[in-house]
Amino acid sequence: MQGRANQIDHAAAIARVLEVIRHAPALRLHVKRIIESPAVKGSRRSQELLQFVTDRALDGQFDELKERTLGVELFGRDPSYDTGDDAIVRVTACDVRKRLAQFQADSGEGSDFRIELPPGSYIPEMRRIAAVVDAPAAPVAVVDECPAPVSDTPVAPRRTWTRHLLSYRLALVPAALFVCAALWFWNQQNSVLAHSSPRRILPWSSLVQPGRQTHIIFCDPEIVTIQRLLNFTVSLSDYANRQYWPNPALAGPEAQRIMQAVVFRGTSVAAVDAEMALRITSLLVAGTGHELQTHVARSVRLADFKTDDSFILFGSPRSNPWVELFQDQLDFIFEFDSAKRFEFIRNKHPQAGEPAAFLPTAEGWGTGHAYAIVALVSNPNQTGEVLLLAGSNAEATEAAGKFATNLDLLSRTLKSHGMDPNGPPARFELLLRVSTMAGSPNTFDVVACHPLARKAS
Repeated sequence: MQGRANQIDHAAAIARVLEVIRHAPALRLHVKRIIESPAVKGSRRSQELLQFVTDRALDGQFDELKERTLGVELFGRDPSYDTGDDAIVRVTACDVRKRLAQFQADSGEGSDFRIELPPGSYIPEMRRIAAVVDAPAAPVAVVDECPAPVSDTPVAPRRTWTRHLLSYRLALVPAALFVCAALWFWNQQNSVLAHSSPRRILPWSSLVQPGRQTHIIFCDPEIVTIQRLLNFTVSLSDYANRQYWPNPALAGPEAQRIMQAVVFRGTSVAAVDAEMALRITSLLVAGTGHELQTHVARSVRLADFKTDDSFILFGSPRSNPWVELFQDQLDFIFEFDSAKRFEFIRNKHPQAGEPAAFLPTAEGWGTGHAYAIVALVSNPNQTGEVLLLAGSNAEATEAAGKFATNLDLLSRTLKSHGMDPNGPPARFELLLRVSTMAGSPNTFDVVACHPLARKAS
C-alpha cells in the first residue's frame, strides 16, 4: 500500500479527524471495544497498529502516521529499512481494514462511531454515525483493497494549471473545524509541556493577559496563488480595500474564471496553519484556560486591530499582508525578489558577523534551507502585543510555530541570548534557519536574536 502521496490527501484526512475530535473520549472507548472484539483480538499486530494510528490521530500527531514510522515503532524495523522490500506495515494495514469491516458487520447498528483505515492512508477515518445521517460523506474513489507492495516514490500526474489550482484548493482545511478542536483541547490536560506554564514564559506571558482575548490570523493561501499566477505583489492597502489582483482583464478569461469561481470561493486555512493552531490551542487553552479566537486573513479589517487584545499572525507579508502593519518594528524584514520569484529576509541592522540578507535555497516542497522569524512586537496605538510566526516558505513558518510552542527550547534560547524568559514584557525577534527535505522541515537552529524597542504610540 502506498502511503499518502501529497499534501492534498493529507490535509483532507486531518480535516476529517478534526470534525470528530470533540468526541475523543468516546472514540477511545470505541477503539478499545474494537480491539477486544472477536473480529480483531485474534491478531496482535492488527491490534497494535489500530491502537497506534487512532491514538496518534486523536493526539494530533499526524506526522507519525507514516509507513516508515509505523515499521520502526511497532515492528522493530531499522529506521533505514527498505519499505519497498519489507511490506509488513502494508500487509498489517490491509488486515486491519478487513477486521474493521468484519467488526462493523458483527456490530450492526449498535455502534455510535465508524472507524476505517482507507487504502493509501495511515490516517484513520473516524465518523460519528449520527453526523453521517445528517451530512452524508463525500464520495471517494474506488481503489484496490490490497494492492501489491509498491515504491514509496509517487509518480506525479501531468496537470494543467487549472487542475493545479483546483487541487490546491482541496489542500485547505475549513477554519470552522477549529471550534471542535478548541473544545476538545479545553477538556484535555495533556499538553506536551504540561509542567511549564505559558503565563510565565515570553512571548506567551505578554499575550496571555486577564480580560484580553488572543486572535490567531491565518495566512491567505489563495492570495499566494494569485500573486504567483499573475506575477505581482499585492500591497497592504489594496488587500485592506479588497483589491486582490491588478486589472483582471490582463489575466485572460480562463484566469478570471478560476479566480472568481474557484480561488476566491469562500475562505480557507492552509494545512500547515491548521497544525500550528492546534499546537497553540493546546498550549494556551489547556495550559491557561485563555480565550482564543481564529480568523482567516481575508475576513479581517484594519479596524479589527484597534483593540487592546493580543494577536498571533501566521505567514509573511506575501501570504498574510497584515504582517506589513508591524514590519517597521523589525530588524529582519521580508522582501520579494521579483526576478528570482522568492522571498528573502533583509537584515536592516546587522550585528557583528551577520550578513545584510538571508537568502533561502529551498522553494516550497524543496530540499535546502529557508528562514523564519519569531517576533514579539507591539500593536501601534494599543496596549496589546503581537506575535509574528513567519517563514520564507510554508515549511519555515511551520518550524517557527514548532519552536514558539516548545517552551523549554524557547526559554533556553532566550537565556542564551541574554534575555530573561520569565521577566517582564520584552520585545524581541528571533531568526531561524530551517533545513527542509522533500518539503518538510527537518531541523532548525537560531542564527540571530535581536531585542526590539517598543514602537512609540
